Amino acid sequence: MKRYAYLLAAAALALNISCTGPENPAQPEATLKAEPASLRFAAAAAPPQTVTVTAEETEWTHSIPEDAGWLTATRDGDRLSVSVADNADETDRSASITLNASAVGVEPVKITVRQEAAEAPEPEKPSLSVSPEKLVFAAAEAPGQEVTVTVTGGITWKASPSGAEEWIHIVPAEGKFTVTVDDNPESLERSGYINVSPGDKTLATCRIYVTQEPKAVPASITPQLPEGTTPEEGLTVPFTAGMSVLPVMVAPENAQWSVRVEADGTTDPAWLSATNVVAPSQHTVHYAYTVNETETPRTAYLVLTHADDSVEPVRVKVTQRGKTDVNSTIYEDIESHPTQIMAEVMANNDWRDFPFVQWTLKLYTDGITYDTLWGRWGGTGDRITIKMTGSPQHEDEVVLEEMTYEVVPYEEYNKMPASDRKPGWVCAAQGSGNDEYPSGTWHQVYENGSITGCANAVGGTVTVTRSGDDYTITWDFTSDAGCKVTGSYTGPIEIQRS
Repeated sequence: MKRYAYLLAAAALALNISCTGPENPAQPEATLKAEPASLRFAAAAAPPQTVTVTAEETEWTHSIPEDAGWLTATRDGDRLSVSVADNADETDRSASITLNASAVGVEPVKITVRQEAAEAPEPEKPSLSVSPEKLVFAAAEAPGQEVTVTVTGGITWKASPSGAEEWIHIVPAEGKFTVTVDDNPESLERSGYINVSPGDKTLATCRIYVTQEPKAVPASITPQLPEGTTPEEGLTVPFTAGMSVLPVMVAPENAQWSVRVEADGTTDPAWLSATNVVAPSQHTVHYAYTVNETETPRTAYLVLTHADDSVEPVRVKVTQRGKTDVNSTIYEDIESHPTQIMAEVMANNDWRDFPFVQWTLKLYTDGITYDTLWGRWGGTGDRITIKMTGSPQHEDEVVLEEMTYEVVPYEEYNKMPASDRKPGWVCAAQGSGNDEYPSGTWHQVYENGSITGCANAVGGTVTVTRSGDDYTITWDFTSDAGCKVTGSYTGPIEIQRS
């Protein structure tokens, strides 16, 4: 029995050795793995990523779905280099790379690839710009010029002249507008602006500067003398020292020109000097003269020369009076402010009916005295006598009217018949001002009862205003010596009827 058990054990051992021996070994298991099993890429400019594939007892291949054209995988040995194209969509996307084993029974391996969505673009900021920003047009028959308007953010715009430039015209179109101008009728350059205003009020208005060349005009230079005066007749100045301005018309307006002084062949022109002011809007000659100490008038010439040689120079005669040509003895400007007034009026009544009333205003400073008994003036100070006319009034209701009165020549004021005299006239001076009762309108200076100086009124105005019981009388005269005689009085007036 024991022997039988032993034989069984030996047979089993022999059988075991026969099945597992070197002639029939056990087969290894086939496997396929990928690391990492998922990849994530940025939306744009994402670098390639590598997947390591581990395959045991099998070969392998990879595949990508046909609808994942954005995904690329390249094998290099046991590695896959995975790349993605930029994602322009605002949604993310994903796909899988499939690894397939050649060995039977090995499940495919999936590598999940995800790519982020593209970032949504920032909203476009509104903006407005124009090109060009300056337009220059010819004076006549100028072709239209186009301005391009560039906007972002979907804003609207409107183009219009900035002011009352009716000579500028605008024709709008899509993204642009055309500018045309009328012919320039002036010999001056003109300019204006076009405003391109955005619908978005947070943006600044664009401005386009528009200029147009001046009208072409023949070159010329013309002194603006008093009406009816020729350059040969010229200008007359007082014997006193002074300065005056002569306007000059120059074409074209921006032309250059000059002025010089010439003698008349018998006198030295040193007493007369001149300078010119060249300006786009106004040309003038400023000329000055010294005192003529003689009784003989003297002459010289202002010679105006255009820069264009084709224009003949213009010679303007300037005559300065001699001392005997004037009745005034004051040769400087005078300003006086009297504090006293005597107002005499010759008004209409039952037996007199004129189309005017005549006023004689006698104004004087505090140092002047008047002797009512003898009717004589004395003292020291200034006295002004003004003779003028007002509207016809009855002496019972007469008032000094508020108006501006004009100086007229003595002969005009006193011509006959007297009924031709007009309201609002001031009688110019006549004769000498050294008399106590001079003719016309005069300014006199007294010293201890004697007249030491006088200035007549040959032109100018008297202005009367009233506030309650107070009048303000202002005068602005010119004497025959070419001096200013100015002043004013403010206060009540007591009217004396005659």
